[in-house]
Amino acid sequence: MYELLLRTETLLISLQSPALLGIGAVALVIGLVFWLGGTRYSTVIMALLGAVLGAAAGLIAGDRFDVHPWLSILIGAVVVAVLAILLKKALVVVLAVLILSAVSGAGYVSVVLDYTAPPLPSEIAAEQIMVYHPFLQMAPEARVEYVDRISKESPTFQDRLRALLDDTWAAIRPHKTTALIAIAAGAVAAVVLVWLVAKIIIPLAYSIVGVAAIFLGLQAALLSVGIPAASELNPRPWLLPVLFLVLVVLGWMWQLSFHRPVKVQQEPEEVRKGSHRR
Repeated sequence: MYELLLRTETLLISLQSPALLGIGAVALVIGLVFWLGGTRYSTVIMALLGAVLGAAAGLIAGDRFDVHPWLSILIGAVVVAVLAILLKKALVVVLAVLILSAVSGAGYVSVVLDYTAPPLPSEIAAEQIMVYHPFLQMAPEARVEYVDRISKESPTFQDRLRALLDDTWAAIRPHKTTALIAIAAGAVAAVVLVWLVAKIIIPLAYSIVGVAAIFLGLQAALLSVGIPAASELNPRPWLLPVLFLVLVVLGWMWQLSFHRPVKVQQEPEEVRKGSHRR
């Protein structure tokens, strides 16, 4: 997890403070909603996700059928949002399975990035893949210079993101089979758990997404004021997984407690009959 946060920090640090602050604010709001109110606001969440996907699909369809972009975006967003609301229960289950399988794969990738040494130069030359340099072993300035170098010193954020993803893939590629197995195992376990205890597992999935968004939002917001939080935690990289787990459990327990059905105590049958006679 720590290596991923260092790479995210190195990517975001090239952005201007207003952009970082905007990303941080949006991510924090989304994270708090998912973390503490995912099950409560599931209808709104599904509608917004449907609207975003529908807008993207409408934009693509509009280009193909020569429809005005804004009209196609509006139609796509409304149609898919309505469908998402109508199919909310099924979509929530699918989303929970996808989240838990992604967590399984991301967890394995995090371990690979944090603890696996980079391949030998001879192996890299044989496979013709990019040399992987762990960011944990670099100073913050060296990380920025490295990303600039592998992105051919391009000023665009997209090129830096693409270069960083390629570099990360160079580390994961020797372990891609195991990573796919981890994702598949997570998906199978998620399907079984959702089938057995959906009311318990779905809040867990919401909490995981919420905490991940909160981490991203805090990282971006702190970078906007010049605080590289991930780099500052270098002597204590274990703190991040522990904090992530604690926050996930707290959000999970909060949603389970907050949405616990209230049991209405019924009066004994004799008392009810007596009141009706009166």
